[in-house]
Amino acid sequence: MTAPTSLKDLERKIFRASTQDGIIDIHIGCLLLMFSIAPLLSETMGDFWSSAVFLPFWGLVYLGLRALRKNHLQPRIGQIEFGAYRVKRLKHLNLVILVFNLAALGLGLLAFIGILNLPGWLPLSILLLIGFSLGGYMIENPRFYLYGVFSALTPFVGEYLYQNHGFSHHGWPVVFGVLAGGIILWGLFLMLRVIQTYPLTDQAGLE
Repeated sequence: MTAPTSLKDLERKIFRASTQDGIIDIHIGCLLLMFSIAPLLSETMGDFWSSAVFLPFWGLVYLGLRALRKNHLQPRIGQIEFGAYRVKRLKHLNLVILVFNLAALGLGLLAFIGILNLPGWLPLSILLLIGFSLGGYMIENPRFYLYGVFSALTPFVGEYLYQNHGFSHHGWPVVFGVLAGGIILWGLFLMLRVIQTYPLTDQAGLE
């Protein structure tokens, strides 16, 4: 006999399903683009401004993805109102993203003024692994742990390409470009799957 599903378990399942529309994956991929493009801009703009210039870009991406979810995804899958516990976890996730961005900017400044004596890729690898792991824990999505592992290995691979094959800018434009592009493509795949699975004609037929 199947045990009844508690409201807490049901909310957890719905909460996990709400992160399967690809929006958050696309956002993460766009954030990682900073590490691919900023090194190319640092020679003309400096290390600080080559990273800071992405702030308005992230704002536009956030607004665009929010409009996309509201106009194209929510009419298909509906809008979910979570309890206080889930809302609190989502707020904590936003805080983690903010701290991650500030820490990444801080690491860049410390490396620029020569305070950090560690290999340039090591602090970022640790930060990426911790940040994605915390994000995966807060939204209960194992996919983020995988993103954390790939992101942590990416600076190491870039340094290898730089030392052994002469890739410019420690290989970051290539390795982070591939990583960001892969995550964005996966997010688009998830989004298209939602759109195909829940066409608007089905919603109209239920009314």
